Amino acid sequence: MFLVKNKINIYLYFFFLLFILVFIKFSTTIVFADNYTVKNIKIKEQYDINFNKDEVINKGFKKGFKTLIFRIVENKDKNLFNDIPNNKISSLIDNFSITNEKFLNNNYEVDFDIKFDKKKLLSFIREKNVISSVPKDTEILFIPILIDTESNELMYFDQNYFYNNWNNVNKNYFLLNYNLPDENIENFRLFQKIKNNIENNDLSEITNKYNFDNIFVVIFYKNKKNLRIFSKINFSNSNFSFNLSKENINYENNKILNQIILNLKNLYEDKWKLINKINTSITIPIKISIKNSNFKISDKLENILNQSDFVYQYEIEKMNSKEIIYKIIYNNNPEKFLNTLSVNNINVNSSSDIWNVE
Repeated sequence: MFLVKNKINIYLYFFFLLFILVFIKFSTTIVFADNYTVKNIKIKEQYDINFNKDEVINKGFKKGFKTLIFRIVENKDKNLFNDIPNNKISSLIDNFSITNEKFLNNNYEVDFDIKFDKKKLLSFIREKNVISSVPKDTEILFIPILIDTESNELMYFDQNYFYNNWNNVNKNYFLLNYNLPDENIENFRLFQKIKNNIENNDLSEITNKYNFDNIFVVIFYKNKKNLRIFSKINFSNSNFSFNLSKENINYENNKILNQIILNLKNLYEDKWKLINKINTSITIPIKISIKNSNFKISDKLENILNQSDFVYQYEIEKMNSKEIIYKIIYNNNPEKFLNTLSVNNINVNSSSDIWNVE
């Protein structure tokens, strides 16, 4: 009798183990990406005899598509996605919701949240021979310095148009959120002290006051008609430095100055996208083994996989009493994935075909 019960228990154990394995396999194959949801798309349409709600929805889809495309492709590639048919855009949408609608003064006003299907969208972008990037928002410490080269005078913040108006020039597709330093005399004195060698100074006396991984120092050298712009950009571990020149500028024309700001912001957006490229032509299979008893690490790993835009898909390939083996399809350099794991305190031995969590 004891042996019969023991056999039954063993069968039940393996049945439930198999059930859990199948359930997890199918539930983890699809990776959800909130980054591909566009929120608060606003459409306003006249409400009259010709009103057609389907047309309003199509306008919302088109606007949401354009917003997302502008967030994930470089400036030079945006024109490739003009005039995409409504039926094609609709085929790339996973679902949408109307979050607010009202009739006001003979107008119909509506807000949409639109979730795009990540795999379909990236495949469509790849058909255009374009490599997209992760639409990831990030915070920037932005230090704009204005120097009049004729008088060799460093302009204080209230005299610096770029400081005062940088955050007034905005687009809904921007990923970079700029934070400016305090307008205090200590900062100004430091700038004044180092102005003749400011391009080679790391400004750590100022930047150490703030808790930012991403730091932009942009120096505007102006004379009567021309403007030279030196940009020193630090995205955590990636650095860029470059010069731009603008000629025959009317400094009294705010429209021209705002266009300079917009062009710079688009350039900086492209630098950020360059770092976060998703190359779906790269499909690297990675296998990771975790001890079956290590529930916390397993849970942490799955959270990382679900949140990563470089993970195309993953599944549990094998599970037994000793280990769980995850099979992951990764769209980037595996070193990037190892770095992500390390940052999240998951130590991995990658010396064999199956990586082992230590």
